[in-house]
Amino acid sequence: MFHFDLTQDPLTNRELEAELQTLKKLRKVQIKYSCISDVLHAFIFIGLYYSQFLSGYAILVAVALSTAVALVLAMTSREKLKLSDQIAIGILSLGTPIATMMILSMAMQQALVGSIVAGLTTGSIVIVGATLGRKIKMVLATIEAMKPIIDDNIARQEIMTLCRNFPELDNYRESATQYLRPHLTYGELAEMRKWVEK
Repeated sequence: MFHFDLTQDPLTNRELEAELQTLKKLRKVQIKYSCISDVLHAFIFIGLYYSQFLSGYAILVAVALSTAVALVLAMTSREKLKLSDQIAIGILSLGTPIATMMILSMAMQQALVGSIVAGLTTGSIVIVGATLGRKIKMVLATIEAMKPIIDDNIARQEIMTLCRNFPELDNYRESATQYLRPHLTYGELAEMRKWVEK
């Protein structure tokens, strides 16, 4: 995933636009894969319903449970996963299909075969949904980070303060200006903050 590097020369407008277009294409591909995954999972549940292995209400419970867990994993995961994050994801990825099978077969008295297939499908929804969702979230965040700071006076003042206090950052800003890019991006401001904290 693209990220700004203050130790390198700033991107020109053309380079920044090229990176942005690449990210938009990646986002489009990821959303397409997400839609394909949703359709395949939907066909499995439709098959279970029309084969009378599961009731409509049971399918609703399985879909709601798996979607909720996938959304939580996708939205709360950090860019770099720690060991504790990986363990939590693993537990939820395994726990959701097991919980689904138990709820459907024991609590809702659904057919065992249907409950097992639904459990495996929910596990697939959680893993695929969380993985793709996390990637889409990262791409969207990077696209947002590429927006130039134009009307945000607070952010502009922060950049000016950082550049006044740190000559290295001011050199970077000056280089960007020479490339006809007078406004830095939110991503570059975030990198400046990280640079100062080091």
